[in-house]
Amino acid sequence: MQQVIQISLSGHPTKFNLDADAYDELRQYLDRARIGLKADPDHEEVMRDLEQSIGERLADLLPADEHIINLTDMTEVLAAVGPVDTGHEELIIAKGIPRGGRRRLVRIQEGQDIFGVCQGLAVYAHMDVDWVRTIFFMLALVTGGVVGLVYLAMAFILPVVPTLDEYIALETA
Repeated sequence: MQQVIQISLSGHPTKFNLDADAYDELRQYLDRARIGLKADPDHEEVMRDLEQSIGERLADLLPADEHIINLTDMTEVLAAVGPVDTGHEELIIAKGIPRGGRRRLVRIQEGQDIFGVCQGLAVYAHMDVDWVRTIFFMLALVTGGVVGLVYLAMAFILPVVPTLDEYIALETA
């Protein structure tokens, strides 16, 4: 027995019948987009546009009103829509920072909160800076401030790079 879920997407009048696997794939895609765009001030509008685009592509797949969209169809539609650009990891990769090879650990002043150590570590590790800051804070709490001293030492030892673009130029040179 196949479970069919009927959905409607923002900005699109058609109701779509999805099997359970296709529904899970769509839900995961939209959840990732929602999480990635939470800091964007226009996230609600972007989500509506995204759902409308998905709806238009799904409507093109429908040969009849009773067509059930399966996982293959959904994967094809989501691949055509593409991943949601949140501006963090994708921006770093798009700007050309190499993932492998020799990289330098630096402090980056652009976007810094205190000394730029977390900003530099985030770019070095290809992570979101918020995660690095959270990890540093939690480790400082757990270790009774020892990690805070390590942070201060790194702030004085690491070389300073003013912007991300200058870091990219330094790494690709």
